[in-house]
Amino acid sequence: MMPTLCLAPLHGVTNRVFRAAYFKYFAGFDSAMAPFIHAITGADPAQAHFKDVVPRESLGVSVEPQLMGNDADSFTETASMLAGQGYSAVNVNMGCPYTMVTRKHRGAGFLPHPDAVDAFLDAVCSRTTMRISVKLRLGLSDSDEILHIMPVLNRFPLERVIIHPRIATQMYGGAVNLNGFAAAAALSVHEVEYNGDIKDGAFLSALQARFPSIRRWMIGRGAIANPFLPARLKGLPEPVDHGAIIKAFHDELYAGYREVLFGPRHVLDKMKEVCGYLARSFSNSDSMLKSITRAKTLEAYECAIQNMFVRERWQA
Repeated sequence: MMPTLCLAPLHGVTNRVFRAAYFKYFAGFDSAMAPFIHAITGADPAQAHFKDVVPRESLGVSVEPQLMGNDADSFTETASMLAGQGYSAVNVNMGCPYTMVTRKHRGAGFLPHPDAVDAFLDAVCSRTTMRISVKLRLGLSDSDEILHIMPVLNRFPLERVIIHPRIATQMYGGAVNLNGFAAAAALSVHEVEYNGDIKDGAFLSALQARFPSIRRWMIGRGAIANPFLPARLKGLPEPVDHGAIIKAFHDELYAGYREVLFGPRHVLDKMKEVCGYLARSFSNSDSMLKSITRAKTLEAYECAIQNMFVRERWQA
């Protein structure tokens, strides 16, 4: 069965500008989840706070907003505003691993508190008609935390549960805990979606063999390093000249950021982050990354990128 694929929400990376360029050039994804925005009171679609998801995009794939927060009032108010913009589904972020988030009992910091999660979801699910999904990790500092959360999630009419099989203190390093994923997935009455370290077809095939009931797969870093990966996983045709498509995507993204961001430094920061992934799929990637990282001006960056496309070959 052909996998259902979703672009993961990488904060600061897979934003509106990125999505517009990405989905113009690359196929394979069925949907995308936007990086989190904070749930707030007084939600107004005209606020810059919501610029990543308002107005609703027309990309050929559905985009699902993700909200961060542990207060039901602000969450439902923000969800209601999004519903008014045409969205029918929203995701609850219970997986963000960054300390400035978790110390406020948000993101993965919510996971050691199943009673608080229960009260939050009870209020949210009773006040909105939007489809609700939850994205979470195995825990904040203990992979058993999710085992106490899953029975709570089972009590609510969630659309699906997306599990990233790491604990928050791992951030994005170390191996994914597939035994932890198996234990959590076995407890769920909802559809479970897998997220974590899918970088090639061999790993996805191994996951599919081990978890035959899983139909939905979320991919982030692997699909940024190799944007042809989703199409490859589905057996879709690929271009003859991969490098030319990557360059067209890069140039579109670069132009998009130069149009919306203020000042060269902000543009450089965004492009360096994306190219930090893309360059890994070129030959001589370490040298290319150093050249890109050292660039202090747009002119120096453009020179480094030109060298990468002219001198190196795409090898993913």
